[in-house]
Amino acid sequence: MQKPIKKASSSRKREDGRRQLLIYLSPELIMSLKRAALEREQPAYELAEEAIKEWLSREKRKR
Repeated sequence: MQKPIKKASSSRKREDGRRQLLIYLSPELIMSLKRAALEREQPAYELAEEAIKEWLSREKRKR
């Protein structure tokens, strides 16, 4: 008898609705981001999210 095939687990649900995104960054950029996050006592994802939002806003104004 075959074992039932398990479905791949769906990403964990966050209360804030955020979803996971995998990106590749240079080791130097990762270390700089982590240092900045520690200095500001904020999670690195918040700093990255803020930077991305600002960049997207600037790009939108260019159009």
